[in-house]
Amino acid sequence: MASIDLVFKKPFKTGNPVELVFGDDGGAPSIPDAQITLAARMPGLRVRAAVHVRKDLVAAGRMPGVRCRAVVRYNTDTPRPVVAEAVSVAQQAQAMAAGWTSGWQETDALPAGWTSAAQEAMPLRAQFGIAWQDGQRLGVAALGRFKQAQALPGAATLARWQESQSVRLGLQAKAEDAAPVRSGWLVRFEESLRDRRLLLQTSAQDAVGLQHLVTAGVGPAVPLYTGYLARYQQAIKPPAGKSVPKPPEPEKTGCYEQLVGGPIQLLFCRPWAPSTDLLFMCCKPVGPEPLPQFVIPLLPVYMQVHHLTAHLLPRLEPVVLTDVTISADDDSYCWSLSASGPEHLLDQLAPVGGLPQRLQVGIDGMQFVFAVTSTARSRSFDRRRVAVQGISVTAMLGAPYLPQQSWLSTSVATAQQLVVAALEFSGVDLDWQIPDWQVPAGAWSFQGTPLQAVLRMAESVNAVVRSHRTAVQLIVAPRYPVLPWEWGAAVPDVQMPAAIIVTDELRPDPRAEYNAVYVAGGSVGGVLGHVVRSLSARDKLAPQIQDDLITHADAARMRGSWELAASGNKLQHSISMPVLTGGSNPGILNPGQLLEVADTDGTWRGLVRGVSVSASMPRVRQQVTVERVAA
Repeated sequence: MASIDLVFKKPFKTGNPVELVFGDDGGAPSIPDAQITLAARMPGLRVRAAVHVRKDLVAAGRMPGVRCRAVVRYNTDTPRPVVAEAVSVAQQAQAMAAGWTSGWQETDALPAGWTSAAQEAMPLRAQFGIAWQDGQRLGVAALGRFKQAQALPGAATLARWQESQSVRLGLQAKAEDAAPVRSGWLVRFEESLRDRRLLLQTSAQDAVGLQHLVTAGVGPAVPLYTGYLARYQQAIKPPAGKSVPKPPEPEKTGCYEQLVGGPIQLLFCRPWAPSTDLLFMCCKPVGPEPLPQFVIPLLPVYMQVHHLTAHLLPRLEPVVLTDVTISADDDSYCWSLSASGPEHLLDQLAPVGGLPQRLQVGIDGMQFVFAVTSTARSRSFDRRRVAVQGISVTAMLGAPYLPQQSWLSTSVATAQQLVVAALEFSGVDLDWQIPDWQVPAGAWSFQGTPLQAVLRMAESVNAVVRSHRTAVQLIVAPRYPVLPWEWGAAVPDVQMPAAIIVTDELRPDPRAEYNAVYVAGGSVGGVLGHVVRSLSARDKLAPQIQDDLITHADAARMRGSWELAASGNKLQHSISMPVLTGGSNPGILNPGQLLEVADTDGTWRGLVRGVSVSASMPRVRQQVTVERVAA
């Protein structure tokens, strides 16, 4: 006979004995004097029933799929306990321990006195033993700890959280900006190298001289060049002074001064020369005095950690180089490289497709890009080395990489436009740094490579051609950015003390001195210019200069002034100095920079004509050639 599985929807109640009541509908029993007691053992519900009936036994009802075999003994008026055993496939039921937590249960009818129907389960606070509990119905006397989140005003609020509001003790203002406050300091930012003084009570402001409210012997800070080899001086606290009722009158910006009721006075800032020409100029400075772009300070010790890197472009493949030398000067148009390395460089730096590979070399973070033009192997005993030669990538504009071409101007154009046309489709950019001039049709006729065309145009006005350190770019720059007789009033590009010089060599370079020259053009649109040095007697005439591209007064002025600037006795000063980077240090110098050196016997200035950097790790030195004017 098949077994019967009984499935219970609700957990049974705990206690002894465990009773299963069948047919209980909550009313009076149909057989009041009959009682059936079952003892069940799970799984497998099997029933043996003993029925004691005092009166007639009446059984009614039908259970689908239930079959039963029972042995009934009838004993009249004999009270006995009912013992039963049941066998079922269900698991044996276990008594539930106290504190049993069930996620769900059947809802029961609420007893009298309860007014709350149900609420969502809410997390309990820390004072409760568990984090969560099942939602229970609340009675009349029950006080819910949680309710809809509402702002609880008053001092009796028990909420642990509220809207975040900034509350300050004794704050009277409605709002103000938060500002950091340091004890005894009101300065938010400052220079990291300047000395900080105690009791300083000032806010951040631009570094300018204060002209009023304080009258003292200490005036605004100015650059000190004599005896001091730094741009800044030590800051000091001003001495006691006195207040004035109003600021002084600002200085007049005009170049001429007129007395009240009197004639206009002309103010000259230069002495007159034995000439009938009058040169008018404004001698008053406009704005603050400009400062050098790079300054090497005077320090007891200079320390620098050098780095040398080399990579192939564009894949950035590392290259091992030693004994690297990088140089450039005004007589060449590019930077050149000379280095050595292990034997495998012979294959690593070999040309690809007939074109040289590009090599990026970095010294202390300053990058240079070269086209590798030569690799040569040398052997001595058991040592094998490869010598590497390279030049700037702008050399790809010349022979043997590009063929010769012919150029002829058929319309009016400027010199810069003609150079740009020569560089068309070459991939090389142009940085034109000299005044441009107009060239008429037919005046420009040239045959050669694009690089030779650029050099020819610059040669017509005695300009120089340089190459950018990393970019594929040619630079047409003036040979003398500042004329030698104006170096004293100009702002230098680099300022340094003589103590930074490791070794130097000074050689005289005597030249004929001229103060006037005639510059003439060609037969097509040429002009004749007479260029003289200002405030000179014009009595030392240089040989006449003739060039077909002198077709404008600006071209004649550039060519003539730079010819006169190159004349006269000069000094060639060769300086060996370290490479200093960071801060205001210049690193590797560039040709064309105006250099000022505070030497032991006085300050002198000169123009950088050439630079050669040698890196033999861990030492890096640069050799600088400077053109100076002989006293």
